[in-house]
Amino acid sequence: MRAFACTWLSAVLALAGCTPIVDAKFSDVEVVRPDISVPAAGPAGSMSVPFSFTFDSSKLGSSSNPAFQEQVSEVNLNQLTLTAKSGISNLSFIETLHVVAYVPTNTVDAFPSDRQVEIVDYQRRGNAPIGAVFSVPLPGPVDLLPLLQPDKSELRKIVVTFNLGGQLPNASWTTDIAMSLSVELKE
Repeated sequence: MRAFACTWLSAVLALAGCTPIVDAKFSDVEVVRPDISVPAAGPAGSMSVPFSFTFDSSKLGSSSNPAFQEQVSEVNLNQLTLTAKSGISNLSFIETLHVVAYVPTNTVDAFPSDRQVEIVDYQRRGNAPIGAVFSVPLPGPVDLLPLLQPDKSELRKIVVTFNLGGQLPNASWTTDIAMSLSVELKE
C-alpha cells in the first residue's frame, strides 16, 4: 500500500508539472591539510610568522556555471583546529592568530582577488595551556559561500593564510590543519 501511495504521489506531481524541492545538508565536511610547514621565527623572541595553504574549491561546490552555483545555498566554517606535528609538542606559544581566506586571481602570480573572508582575528587572553591541539575560538560560523562563486578572472581555489604571533619556535615545524564545514544544497 505504501509503494502504491508513493507511486501515486509521484504521478500526480509529474502530471501537475511540479518538481519536488530537494534540500541536502552536510554538517560534517572535513577539509584536512596534513604536515603544513611553518618557517622558523628566528632568535629574536616574540615575532610573527605567516604561512598558507591552498585547496580546490570545486570540491565544495564552486563552479563558474551560475545554474549549478545557485544550488549551493550555504557553506559555513564551524571549527578550525591546528595540531602540533614535527618540531614541536604543543602550541602554547600562540598569542595571536589572524586567518584570512581568499580566492586567487587567474594570473601567473595568483594575487588575492577582492573576494576575501576573515576567518578569525584571535588574541589570547589568560595563561591557560593550549597543548598539542588548538581549537581556534571562532566568533561563530564563518560564511565561506562568497569564496565559492568565482568569476572568469578568478581560480576555483581557496588560499587560507595564517599569521601566528607570540614566542614562536626558532626552528621550522609542521602542523595539521583541519577545517570542519557545513554545506547546504537546494535544487
